[in-house]
Amino acid sequence: MKTSRQVVQWVMLAGLLLACGGVARAQATVQNPATSLAAGEALTLEQAVRMALEKNPALKAQAEESNVARAQTAQARAAWFPWVNFSQSFLRGNDPVYVFGTRLRQRQFTAANFALPGLNAPAPLNNSLTRVDGQMMLFDALRTHYRVAGARRMETAADFSTEQARQDLILRVVRAYYGVIVARENFSAAREALRTAEANEQRVTDLEKAGLVVASDKLSAQVFVAQMKEREIRAANQVALARMALGHELGLGPSAMKEPQDALTEPGGSEATGTATMDEWEKVALAERPALRAAELQQQATASGTKVAKAEFAPKVGVFANFERDAESLGGGPSGTNWTAGARVEVNVFAGGADRARLDEARARERQAANQVEYFRSGVRLEVRQAFLEVSAAEQRAAAARDAVEQAKESLRIIQNRYEAGLATMTDLLRAQTAQLEARTGYFAALHDWQVARAQLERAAGRLRADSQLVRGGVR
Repeated sequence: MKTSRQVVQWVMLAGLLLACGGVARAQATVQNPATSLAAGEALTLEQAVRMALEKNPALKAQAEESNVARAQTAQARAAWFPWVNFSQSFLRGNDPVYVFGTRLRQRQFTAANFALPGLNAPAPLNNSLTRVDGQMMLFDALRTHYRVAGARRMETAADFSTEQARQDLILRVVRAYYGVIVARENFSAAREALRTAEANEQRVTDLEKAGLVVASDKLSAQVFVAQMKEREIRAANQVALARMALGHELGLGPSAMKEPQDALTEPGGSEATGTATMDEWEKVALAERPALRAAELQQQATASGTKVAKAEFAPKVGVFANFERDAESLGGGPSGTNWTAGARVEVNVFAGGADRARLDEARARERQAANQVEYFRSGVRLEVRQAFLEVSAAEQRAAAARDAVEQAKESLRIIQNRYEAGLATMTDLLRAQTAQLEARTGYFAALHDWQVARAQLERAAGRLRADSQLVRGGVR
């Protein structure tokens, strides 16, 4: 019976050593984040935000929407100005009507051209036609006015949408920036836990040699070391992934990536929300949230579209004129000039109901936009309240996590002493070591969530900008 247990223990030990060796080899290939931090250039949160606002491709793409809207405004405004077209053409033919009219326009018609054979079967004639046409709308029942008004509102809405994209980007940068810092802290915690586990393994080995503990305690300690090595590898990988995520937002490649230098610090009372109440933050958001203002302007633009559709039932008045020169050749020869000018009135008498249908469509879009804005406004209120409560909850979580770290540290110290005195089991010791590591990682996560919650509240209120105190002052 005893021999069987010894065999099982030796088999377990051999498998454990193989597993530890594999983890150790994998660990050797993982770069220490602290080493790359020393080699990299320091990066503050403010620098990261400004770099992202300058280089992020997604933000540049959104900014082009403002240029598109400005171009559409210019297109709508063009209807107020006259249109002038120039054309140059060359014709040759022997069509009797063409030849007769062309000779008149070229001012080279003579009495001999009335001969019937020449009228019925004329010789081919060249004509170089230079023509300038112009037209201008004098009255269009304010169609152009409403189109321009709608386009200008869409232009301003595009600017607000770009500003919203900027604030969204800043929030992502804040999350990614502190994500790198938390990943580094988690790596440091994992490495420290590994060293503690290795030291504990050595103590258990010494106790086992002295006959004070059983071999299974040593095996358990070795298994725990392997688990901590695996956790360190995962933590190092998370650092690399967090850096890549930050570089993605900054528009930087891996080789150009810099290292965040700000430290994770604890909440400072009302630092995030100030003295403002939840209702006050909500009022700020309803007045300043860029996306909401963009939606309101888009609603106003649909109202302008309804007015344009109504104006289609009114008459339009315009003038036109043209000037042309006819010659046998472009360079010279017999030639003549002529011009015409006039006015035109267009009245929409019947269009098969299409104009009425367009008006119904415009009114439906206006109602749709109004409902969307109201729903959006309600969503902004909800988002502000959620962000406000999240800041408060994150502060409390950070305080609780800090206490948990201290308690876990003291608990581990006590259990280590009890274990060495034979008053606690190996299971108790390993559980205490795991609890300490979990408490530290939970504390770092709480600090990260608090810092991100602050940014979310400012973004929800429409105040998260590059010059915000949160960005310029980091977490201080």
